[in-house]
Parts: sequence; structure tokens; C-alpha cells
Amino acid sequence: MKNTDIPDLTFPMVEYGRHQTPWDLRIFLYRGATGENARVVAEKINSGLFGDVIEERLGLVNDIHAVLISALVSGGSPHTARAAVRNLRTFWTWADQDPINRPISYQTVESTYRHWCDYLIHLYKIKSVSGETMHTLASTVASVLNRVFERKTSLLETTRVRRPKKPRRAVGGREADKSSLSSALEFSGLLIDVINGLSADALLGPLPVRIKLRSGQELVEWSGMKDRESLVAYKSENKYSKYAESQVRAAREQRENNTSMSRRFPLANLRLEAELLLFISQTGMNLAQAYRLKITQYSYKSSIDGYEVREYKNRKSGEVLFEIYSEYKKHFERYLGWRAEFFSGCSELFPFVKINGRSDMNAPYFTRFRNDICLRSGIKFVPPSVLRKVRVNWLLKKSRDPELAAEQSQHTKEILFRVYEEPSLQVAMAEIVQFWPLYDPSIGVSGKESVAPGMCDGVPELVSNIPGMTPVPDCKTPTGCLFCAHHRDIDSQDYVWSVASMRCLKMIVLQGYAPIQKNKVDPAVHVDLAIKALSSKLKWFKESNELRKYWVREALERIDEGEFHPHWRYLIESTCEV
Repeated sequence: MKNTDIPDLTFPMVEYGRHQTPWDLRIFLYRGATGENARVVAEKINSGLFGDVIEERLGLVNDIHAVLISALVSGGSPHTARAAVRNLRTFWTWADQDPINRPISYQTVESTYRHWCDYLIHLYKIKSVSGETMHTLASTVASVLNRVFERKTSLLETTRVRRPKKPRRAVGGREADKSSLSSALEFSGLLIDVINGLSADALLGPLPVRIKLRSGQELVEWSGMKDRESLVAYKSENKYSKYAESQVRAAREQRENNTSMSRRFPLANLRLEAELLLFISQTGMNLAQAYRLKITQYSYKSSIDGYEVREYKNRKSGEVLFEIYSEYKKHFERYLGWRAEFFSGCSELFPFVKINGRSDMNAPYFTRFRNDICLRSGIKFVPPSVLRKVRVNWLLKKSRDPELAAEQSQHTKEILFRVYEEPSLQVAMAEIVQFWPLYDPSIGVSGKESVAPGMCDGVPELVSNIPGMTPVPDCKTPTGCLFCAHHRDIDSQDYVWSVASMRCLKMIVLQGYAPIQKNKVDPAVHVDLAIKALSSKLKWFKESNELRKYWVREALERIDEGEFHPHWRYLIESTCEV
């Protein structure tokens, strides 16, 4: 078959960068062509270095091309198509280079694919590839072949390749819960500082631009140029002639005074990186979706705690593009104003200035923040995927409603739990504390039983002549019961044991508070008051008579031996584990 008889196997709807090689599936028709460098393979095909077309491959390759084209024109991601082409090339290259000379055609491709999967399993066992890489390669190729052959069950299921089990995610404790959120908040603060420091006036003003951070640091930006003082021509001991020095300084000043985007684009791209990261943290969109958003007229419709942002259309509202919280709305509109001043002719919502022929479809890697801004500021970089995960887990923790969190994050509940949810000791402890009072009969409150040790009539009333900051009785919290006028002690050994156990719990809780700061209110004052109240009760029992004194001594010995009253045991044990 002549090259001129081969159908068009390119992808004209895909946008390429200046230095990118367009995809062409002709390489799948020649033995060994898929393993060649993409930049020179077309020239070698045209010169006949790969021989003639393997005609039995033509129908299969043509159908693969049709499947990928169909996915792209129906709104599929170019990234997914590119991954499919790349992994198909890996499969094809293995088949062409295998000593057994594996055939690829309509009749043989499924069998060859299964042999390739066995080869991937071998690479995984000798640790040449990871389990994720093995599964990704096999599943991507299988998904294309499944659509070509219209299979009802995936071709992957006929192989021994399985998704590797992820290691069980361990609960990191209360500090781990706080650290991920605090890192995201610290990083978000850095984003806002960079955004505020790169206003329109700063972008068009004299260099360097000085970005002040809330930590007191200052980032000095020269818009991609070296620090002026590091140049030899600006040093007192430079060896340039006067003429050469004046020429270098003149050229430098000309570049510094150039306020066009061709010179100031590093500053613009830095702000766009910050705006895109902040946008993802607020909306929960993934990076590919957010990067591809187009600029249009937006309308805002109030929703729970925020706004639904829609594309404005005459006479009817457009579909919801994303949701934002009300606090972010002003910031987003301020960004749109900044963007209109510099990029009014661009269609992208985040119009990065492309350099070195980078393709428009490639989302930014945030190199400036990863390798420069975060290192200079000493703040850990938080990638977009982690920003989304922190947002999802924050929603789960606050709402305790998986359906609401999944809807807000644009996921199903299954995906939410499988991919995004992180184990939280704080949530687990709260759920345990709520569960046991409802389902453990030994600690249930009924009739006139108090939630603290003792009895009451169920009518909370604060006792008189007590110090400030005393917990208010509400028949819900045990500490409040100790300061209720209707609380009554019980003259029994079990009651004394319960009082001693509650005091032990409060003393453990007290250790978790920071020391009192000078001229500051003690945050643990209510815990300290509860300990004093419980100690006072034990002292009264101890001093009243010999039998009650024995009850107190026995209760304290049990506490020392780690034997706590059933009413408080689960709380003490869970608190000690933290």
C-alpha cells in the first residue's frame, strides 16, 4: 500500500504548542515506528526507513483513531487522549520489539494485549515499574480497545493485572488533623499576599516589585531578570571600561522601564498562578477544569453560604459553572477587574502568557511557587490536589453530611470516601462520645439521673456565690452539673468511685492546655473549677466517717491501678490514647 492511500490519522481539533509535534497514528502502521523519536519519525516514514505499511493493522488503527476523535469532539479531555496515545505506543513498541514477533491486528490484538499484561506483571514483580504504573498502562489501553470492539466486559478483566491495594491510611492524631488545615491556611495566606503585592500599579511600576508578606518578610521581584546588584556592571570593583559599563547599564535600564507584557509577563504569570491556586481552594474544581474555563459574563445566584456562578445568557440562566463562598466573591470580582486591564483580548479565565512554545492545553505546574516563592518564604507548597482534599475533609468535618460534601465537591459519595476522605481522630472521638450515651445502658440518662455523678430534678439552676467563668448548667454537660443548685450527691461507694474517675478525666484533659499567659484569660478555667469541685466532694466524704473514708481510699486505689468507673472508662481510655 502506498503512503498516499493511508487515511488521515491526525487530530486537527487538538491545539499544539509551537514546539510540539502533532499526533499522527500513522506510526502504528509501520513496524518499529512507535519506538522512534516523535520529532523525526514522520520524516523517516516518508523516506521509507520503516518499510511498507502492515496492511492488517490498518482497520484496527483506523478504528482506534475514530474512537479517540469521537471522545475529543464530544468534550473529552485532550490530556486523556494524549495519555491513550502514549500508552498505546508503549504497547505497540513492546509488540514490535518482542523476539517472538507479536502480531497486532483485529484478530490478534486481544491475545497480544494479554501477553503484554503478563510482561507488565513481570516488570512489577522485579520492581521495574510500580503497581500504579502497571495498572494505569494496562487499563488505559484496555479502555480504548473496549470501545473499538464494543466489549461489555473490560479486556482488563481477562488478564491478571489488578489495581494494587493502597496501604491503610493511619490516623495521625489531633495534631495531624490540624497540621494539614494549618498548612493550607498558611499557604493560602501566602497566595493572598502575592496577589495583593502584584496589583496593576505594581505590574506597571518601577522594578523591583516588593511583595510584603504577613510574616514580615519581603519578596523582591525583578520580573525574570537578575538582581541588579548582582551584575558586574553595577559593582564598584567591576573591570568594564566606562563605555562598556554605560552600555550595559543603559540596556538594563531599558529592560526595567519596559512595561509591556513581553517584559512583565513573569510577574503576570506569578499572580495568575496564585489566583488559580486560590480559585481551586475556594471552588473545589480540579486543575484541568479550572484552567480550561473561559471568560464570560457571570451572574451570581445565592446558595447556602455562598453563590452559584453561572454563565450569563439572554432570557435564561446558564448552567452552573462553579460555586463560591460569599467571602471569595469580592476577591474574584477584583481579579476579573485586574485581568480585564491586561488580558481583555484573551478568552481564558486564567490567560497565562505562554513561553517556549508551551501548549495551551497543558495546565501550569506552578514552578515559580514550588521552586522559588515557597523556598524564599519558608512556607510549604500545597498542590491543587491537596487543596481540594483539605476542602472536602473540612466540609465533611463541619457538616457531618457526606451527601452535602459530595455535592459541594462535585463527586459521588463513593468517590468522596474512596479518594478524598482522610481519617480524623477528632471526628472519630466526637462520634464515639455521641454514640455511647445513646446506646450504652450503663451511661444512659433517664428519670432523675444526672449526666454527672449524682441525681437531679432535670431543672438546671446555677448556684449562687460562685466565681466567674463557671460552666452554666444545661443538663447536657457533666461539668455544668457540678455547679447546679439541684444536683445531689449519692451516699454510696459507686458514686465516690464515679466522682474520682471524673476527676481523673478532668486532670488528663487539663494537661492538654497551654500554660497560662500573662494578662490573658485562662482557657482551662472551667476544667480547673471542675477539678476543685470534685476534690471538694471527695474531701467531704473522706472526713465524714470511717466507712466513707474507706470508699474514697478504695476509689483512689482503683484509679491508680487503671480501673475506672464504667461511666467514664471509654472517655479516659480514648483520651489517653491521644
